[in-house]
Amino acid sequence: MKIETHLDYQTILANRAQPVHFAIRFEADSKTHPRPKPAAFCVVLDRSGSMAGKPLDKAKEAARLAVKNLRPEDLFSLVVFDEEAQTVIPLQPAANKNETFVRAISTINDGGSTNLSGGWMLGRDELKKAPKDTTRRLLVLSDGHLNAGIVELPVVRQLVTSGLEKDLIRTSCLGFSEGYNEDLMSELARVTGGQFYDADAPEKIPAIFASELDGLQKLSIQNLRVRLARLDFCDAAELLGNSPVVQLPDGRTEIAVGDLVSGETRVLCFALGVLPLPFISGKPAFSLEGEKLVEIEILFDEIGESEIHSRSITQLIRIQATQNPDEVKVREEVIGWVAMQKTGRVLDEVTKHMDSGKNNEAIALLSKTIEQLKAYGPKEQVNESIAQLEQLMGKIDQGQWTVRERKASAYRSSQMRRMSSADIWTLDDAAPSFKKPSKPNAIDTKTPKSGHA
Repeated sequence: MKIETHLDYQTILANRAQPVHFAIRFEADSKTHPRPKPAAFCVVLDRSGSMAGKPLDKAKEAARLAVKNLRPEDLFSLVVFDEEAQTVIPLQPAANKNETFVRAISTINDGGSTNLSGGWMLGRDELKKAPKDTTRRLLVLSDGHLNAGIVELPVVRQLVTSGLEKDLIRTSCLGFSEGYNEDLMSELARVTGGQFYDADAPEKIPAIFASELDGLQKLSIQNLRVRLARLDFCDAAELLGNSPVVQLPDGRTEIAVGDLVSGETRVLCFALGVLPLPFISGKPAFSLEGEKLVEIEILFDEIGESEIHSRSITQLIRIQATQNPDEVKVREEVIGWVAMQKTGRVLDEVTKHMDSGKNNEAIALLSKTIEQLKAYGPKEQVNESIAQLEQLMGKIDQGQWTVRERKASAYRSSQMRRMSSADIWTLDDAAPSFKKPSKPNAIDTKTPKSGHA
């Protein structure tokens, strides 16, 4: 894996405090060989009454598509839920996928309420049957809210977090149509390092399933974590992205980045508070190399051709001081990354204002952020982020903040703060520039009919 570390300002003026931004860019190696070990994949499918008709038909088509493209040694399970949860396909090898699996999927019918938590727990229990060294993934598809079973968001969040910590289960969530709870679905994906998908049409569901399975089959890096320690001249460090963060007993901050697929890039950005760097008689007071700012430790499991290797890399980040303003130069690439992730954060804040009926506050925040981005660096590096904010400001000003727009905004925020090149973009508007161009998918998209190979 290729790792780059950059400050937006490597050199700052001496004897004055200044905020700077620190970025880490990861690029996973491209993999041409298959995973050395099988994976376990569980689909947890909402079959409540609101899914009746074309949505459920497309979801079943997507499930058939997923199982068709599993390797024979992979494990698969399918759970459905309405007011109750039911296991349709217990976890088992995919060897008989064209018979047992496809026939079972075809028998699914629509039902009643939405017991999402019950469906997730049943899916978890199926994945727990997989060997401990198996990669475990769970994909939830729902078009509704928590209205049966456990309905408290903090409790459900703790359930899925525990599923990752104890059972190594990552949860991705596919929210469909205008009825689903985007705050719930995005949060469940975020805390486990999974993906959050927004779909406003049933036709998008099969492609999302294909993307999730494709990512599972092309894993390059697992359990990527960054541990950051503030050093002598750093008095604050704040993550701009949305990866889960925990404080370690030794005072360091650990950021759980998650898994990367073949060729994927991911970026973490931090806002750092830098204390005044002293200059005495025209020279740095302490070190000509630069003053110690932060130390990072990067840990990950690298998937090789026949085995998985655990890696650990440590790096010291320094910052230099000068008394010459002409020597203070910005790294333009970092500006674009920071602008993108700051925009994602602001979208979340705007949603909170709009939920409280504070339209003027939302517009004021958008306007303020636009001006800050314009002053931050070269215009071409921030134009994309500014355009997103200006577009949203116009919609709010014209009374076009709808249920659908709220969901789209939550999805944009999640994508901008996660900043993965590989995640599929599900909205109809243009994908962010950090996304890879769309390529023909290698997964077979011809869905088998029940009873046919």
